[in-house]
Amino acid sequence: MPEETRLFIRSFLFALVVATAYWFVSYDAIGTVLLGGFAAASLTAFALLKRGAPRRDDRPTGSSSVAGGLLVQVRDLIGTAEDPAHERPFEDERGRIPVASLAPVLLGIGVAMVALGLIFGVWSVIAGAIPLALGLREWLREVNGELRALAADEEAEAARDGR
Repeated sequence: MPEETRLFIRSFLFALVVATAYWFVSYDAIGTVLLGGFAAASLTAFALLKRGAPRRDDRPTGSSSVAGGLLVQVRDLIGTAEDPAHERPFEDERGRIPVASLAPVLLGIGVAMVALGLIFGVWSVIAGAIPLALGLREWLREVNGELRALAADEEAEAARDGR
């Protein structure tokens, strides 16, 4: 089972344990429901990824006993049995890797300041508009550059293939 899939089952188990402990420690229904929602979301993501993953029939059986077979299944499920040759569902090495940028940080600061300005006053909105505009401009410039580079790569590949 790919590591990306096992991550969600481990997240489910963690959230289930924390939600149970949280309930017995605090008897807070809202927090327990939210932690239970985290567990349910993790289990849903696991189920969707597991359903889309290719089946493997060449798993080692471990022991012939029921307990040995169950142990192998648990190891496979929580991730102690590695399979590096197995295809990962999110591994896609095609395409361009974006360059490092401050645009997301500037956008985050700008959005946070504008949101606080809606509560505390117009001066925070004005101050937040500056990093918001700078971050948005930088991000759009980078996206435009990546699109141009991608188009150039596609043209070069088409010329190489003789199309």
